Amino acid sequence: MSSLTLQEVANCTKNKPLIIHINSLGLLRMGVDNNDRFSNLNTVLNKIQGKGGNIAIPTFSYSYTNQEMYDVINTPSSLDDLSEYLRRCNSKKRTTDPNFSYLMFGNSFSRKHLKVSDYSTFGADSLIDDVYRKDGYLGAIGGALEYMTEIHYLERKLNISYRFDKIFKGSSVNCSGEIINNEATHFCRDLKSDYLVSFVKLKEDIRLSGIVKIWKLKEYNLKIEVVKIKELHMFIKGKLLKNPKYLWKEISE
Repeated sequence: MSSLTLQEVANCTKNKPLIIHINSLGLLRMGVDNNDRFSNLNTVLNKIQGKGGNIAIPTFSYSYTNQEMYDVINTPSSLDDLSEYLRRCNSKKRTTDPNFSYLMFGNSFSRKHLKVSDYSTFGADSLIDDVYRKDGYLGAIGGALEYMTEIHYLERKLNISYRFDKIFKGSSVNCSGEIINNEATHFCRDLKSDYLVSFVKLKEDIRLSGIVKIWKLKEYNLKIEVVKIKELHMFIKGKLLKNPKYLWKEISE
């Protein structure tokens, strides 16, 4: 476990951005109640940005998959109260992916993610692709490593057969209030297969392997588990070579 200051976290993510998934239980020591905890986390994220760091937080809405219009500024996050709190506080930092949007706390993220256009969540030129090409990190607070949906990007790179690209058409309202028609490509599971997503086994295995590191922000009583996305790629590749269904959860279970 490494004890880091906010500046050190900023230095770590200056050129290697970090995507964090959060279970609110991991914030219990950050305040007396959720309002206090959520506010303190928002402060931490913005301070890290101010010191040159780059962290992205999911604010997924699944708008096009639900055949709904996506309003970048006003569409709520469907994840949880924390994600929605952060979205309301930082609405202009939200990406335009109508299904899997993120808040970008960092000035080194490409501004292209703020412009409505045809977009592939798990494809080339996506936010996840940027993190991969920059040798960045995936991370979790509160033990939420099994929430890392960015693993579908790695599955796509590994040409797995049980998911496929599907195009969703819809309309988005950009930050200027303009309505723009576009397409969002999502890497969907094959509904005809017995495949269901489960990263619980992966979570256990990567912890045991030692590729997961812990950053402790002592000042804020906060722990972040992080793993280099390229190291995770190679780890999963090795597991899939031995068992192509390594990331499956059977429906019968």
